[in-house]
Amino acid sequence: EPFELGPGCSGSEDSPTVIRPAEGAKVVIPVEDEAGIFLKNVQNISVEGLETVGGVYAIEYLSTPEAGKQTLSNISIRNCRVHDVRGEHGICVYARNDLAPVTNLTIEGCEVYDCECHWSESMVINGNVDGFLIEGNKIHDNNNIGIDMIGFEGMASHQDEADGINPYDADYVRNGICRNNFVYNISTEGNEVYYEDGEYDLCAGGIYVDGGQNIEIYNNFIFNCDIGVEVATEHSPDDNELFKVSGINVHDNVIADCTGWAGIVFGGYDKDLGFTEDCVFDYNTLIDNVYQIVVQRSQNNRVCSNLILGGEEGIHFEYLVWGDSLVNEISGNAA
Repeated sequence: EPFELGPGCSGSEDSPTVIRPAEGAKVVIPVEDEAGIFLKNVQNISVEGLETVGGVYAIEYLSTPEAGKQTLSNISIRNCRVHDVRGEHGICVYARNDLAPVTNLTIEGCEVYDCECHWSESMVINGNVDGFLIEGNKIHDNNNIGIDMIGFEGMASHQDEADGINPYDADYVRNGICRNNFVYNISTEGNEVYYEDGEYDLCAGGIYVDGGQNIEIYNNFIFNCDIGVEVATEHSPDDNELFKVSGINVHDNVIADCTGWAGIVFGGYDKDLGFTEDCVFDYNTLIDNVYQIVVQRSQNNRVCSNLILGGEEGIHFEYLVWGDSLVNEISGNAA
């Protein structure tokens, strides 16, 4: 059975609930078919220093409409060790409550490795999250995306559509920081759900913003992933005007040896999919990635002052997915 904590386990802002091993002890939670640690509609809580082995997912935080219009704040997952997951996520936050966001979320100092994620991600936050920090984690040797910040999957869409209300206006991760993480050996090589026509689609990003908004990504060290950093959305603005990515600032990262595809990729990968716009990609160091920077369906982004060393191509333009005439500022990148 998973270790479950509900609203009754919430602390206060001044006196949060802390779940951690006794001093000098080590706690290892073996997991079989579900989650090792499951938190639901709880706030002012910190889970620290625990280890999980196995399971479909290891640590899950979930908010639901049952919490009503109460904002759930001050949720921390720190210094936990997660490995040998066989199914979905290592650490996941699903903010499913469209009525109020999860705020002041922190995932810090955790290690997630040796996970078979299938279609899912090693570490993910998804849905109605407004304000977060992902810092100092080590994510490695997993067969899908390292860190993912997601929007517009219907996780927290409004079920009762009122006039004048966009059903997706709370359904995205926003206003956060992702910094000082080590992400390496992330690839869909060997992941059977990505096997087609005799080969694997090597598309796992070390850090991926998929529909998130207003996020700063910096001082991360990413190597030997299929893609280093990807900023895009997998949805079309033809379906909803919100389905685009903006306000992402990717700077001062080191991205190396991403031989599946590229170091940095931004923009929709199909001519009908959503834009990446008004984002910044500056002062990154890219070393020996196949394509160092790939520009897809996007507009009004800035790509400046990056250091590009090696690789087959410095800046690669996927013109076939552009559709309309789209313009980005690309200048001052040194090779």
